[in-house]
Amino acid sequence: MSTGEQQNSPSPSAIRDEVRRTVQQLNEMASTEKDFDQFCDTVLSRVVKITGAHGALLWQVNGNQTPQLTNQTGRHPNASAKDVLSQENSQHSNAVMEVVAKELPMGLTSDSFTEPPHPQDENTTQNDDSFLMLFSPVYNRTKKCCGTLELLQRGDISPQAQEGYLRFLSQISQLFQRWHEEQEQEQTQAVKTISGDSWSNRLEFINETHRSINSVDTAYAIANEARRLLNCDRVSVGQWNGTKCKISAISSQDRFDNRSNVVRLLSAVATASVSAEATFWITGSTEGIAPEVAQKINDYLDESHSRTLIVIPLMARPPALPDLEMKSHQQQVSQKLGVLILEYFDADVPENEIEFDTQLIVGQSEIALENARKHSEIFLLPVWQRLGWLQQVLFRDHRAKTNTGLAALGILILVMLFFPKELKMKIDGVMHPSTRNTIYAQTDGIIREILIDERAKVKKGQPLLRLENQDLEMQISSAEYEIEAIDHQLDNANSQLASGLKDSTESAEIGMAIDLFKKQRKTLSSKLELMEYKRSQHEILSPIDGTVTTPRLKRRYTDFPAVSNLALLEVVDLEGQWQLELKIPQNKMTYVDQAFAKDPSKLLDVEFKIGTNPNLNLNGTLAKFAIDDRGVPTAEGAPEFRAFVEIEPSQLADLQNELRSGAGATAKIRCGTRSLGFVCFYQIYDFLRTKVFF
Repeated sequence: MSTGEQQNSPSPSAIRDEVRRTVQQLNEMASTEKDFDQFCDTVLSRVVKITGAHGALLWQVNGNQTPQLTNQTGRHPNASAKDVLSQENSQHSNAVMEVVAKELPMGLTSDSFTEPPHPQDENTTQNDDSFLMLFSPVYNRTKKCCGTLELLQRGDISPQAQEGYLRFLSQISQLFQRWHEEQEQEQTQAVKTISGDSWSNRLEFINETHRSINSVDTAYAIANEARRLLNCDRVSVGQWNGTKCKISAISSQDRFDNRSNVVRLLSAVATASVSAEATFWITGSTEGIAPEVAQKINDYLDESHSRTLIVIPLMARPPALPDLEMKSHQQQVSQKLGVLILEYFDADVPENEIEFDTQLIVGQSEIALENARKHSEIFLLPVWQRLGWLQQVLFRDHRAKTNTGLAALGILILVMLFFPKELKMKIDGVMHPSTRNTIYAQTDGIIREILIDERAKVKKGQPLLRLENQDLEMQISSAEYEIEAIDHQLDNANSQLASGLKDSTESAEIGMAIDLFKKQRKTLSSKLELMEYKRSQHEILSPIDGTVTTPRLKRRYTDFPAVSNLALLEVVDLEGQWQLELKIPQNKMTYVDQAFAKDPSKLLDVEFKIGTNPNLNLNGTLAKFAIDDRGVPTAEGAPEFRAFVEIEPSQLADLQNELRSGAGATAKIRCGTRSLGFVCFYQIYDFLRTKVFF
């Protein structure tokens, strides 16, 4: 039945004989082979070999009515075949499901899954890559269609050859049903030999094994129930920790010493079995076992005196998920779980006598231990268990949820009413040195000289600025001239009065003139002294030792016309004591006054942070007398009250480079303890009291 057309191709009779022999051999294999995957791989490989096909695939339909690729052999027909045969290809999956639904063989070409070529590509060789997909339904032991057998052939075979391939696939598909029937028959015969009590024991073993997901409880359940089911003298369960196998449970023993000789030797045997993933069935002889392992087994048998020792590794079997590469099936690596150890002290137990029950115990034990292991790996498992218990108590039904909500609300209200908390009023402020002076212009004038630089350190009495007032200079000159003229007139009048040539009337007039001149001179002298004083104020001196903090002096004050009482400079002592100036709003001033109500002499603690170093927490004190009683209106109209917080100098000793006069700060004034509810919601209370209920 080869597809080749060469001259040396076998004759049709030889092909028919080969097909008959192959089908006969596969029929015999369906009766003898126990492993379904091995049986499927053999059938597919023989089908590919005898038909000369590219490959063969077995698709099975799961409970979700979705085809799954379970076995395959051969190779891809071309590069695009992987996309066509993909489980994600809806067209191919629909074709498989159509065969399953109709239970009839079917043939399709790969061209039906791709877009037709464009008219301008008629001369291309695109059709040379097409291949033929032949489907035949596969049945289980209940004669229900459970999948399809797919054969990949060249796309240029004749319709007659295609029909022949489909008939051949139908014969091969019947082998899978035959395998299921043989297995069912063997299981039925085995079941007939088992009494009703044995089945009850098996069901009880399964129930007890899966009752708990705690690893220790599961291990003890396996040990005790397996001993009862197999009628063993002792069953032990060990769990793999990554490097060795530690005995976790021994049947009929709630406690045992891991340091005892028997347990240590048994642990060594278990570690050797799990490491090698090998089962040891010892009934007196250790021939055929590696010498190192045989020595460990003999040492344990000498200590325990068991006649039959069965050591079976327990593995977490990965699910069979074959990829879409057309290559031989590769077994995925299993994960080690532990070991099951069966012991008979007085009997040699052959393997076939307890094979069925042992397979059941091993399979269920692997599932139970795998589930227990996954459960034990949950992060913070004890915490979640306690929370789960609490959730079950508090939220098990609607009544419990309602009671829990009411209780939580009641507790919250009680906490809000009776739990004390410190009331801290958050206030904005600025930092200032305690010693600072603002220098004002005493007279009008134009600044002609700036004698210091920006951020300059000055001494007390040091000249800072010089002003010039030409009008004042002219007034001083005019006053001096007038005084000089009056002095000349006084001298003349005194000379006339001293000559004695005048009569009494003239002398009286001259005396009156002298008095008038003296009064005028006195008035002019007083004005001149005042103007001289004003001229002396043209030189502005530093009132203290400190630093000039006014920025951009020369840019701001060169030829600047100053008027009387204009603030020009600020000199501060940056190296002295500092204070925090707060601006307390009117609505918060009430709580500060209440804090002083009981004892006006006490100091309120203040916590604050400066804007130049917000990571540093500083402390100060606020006194009653340090609060200005006069409010300064803000832009919104509500007054603010200035308060000055005293700061311990030692706190600022290392912050001289970070302190700036006028730097912003955020402070919290401790105003005593109040209830937690009031502390949290006092601002809402103030708003409602002043804006809503007023």
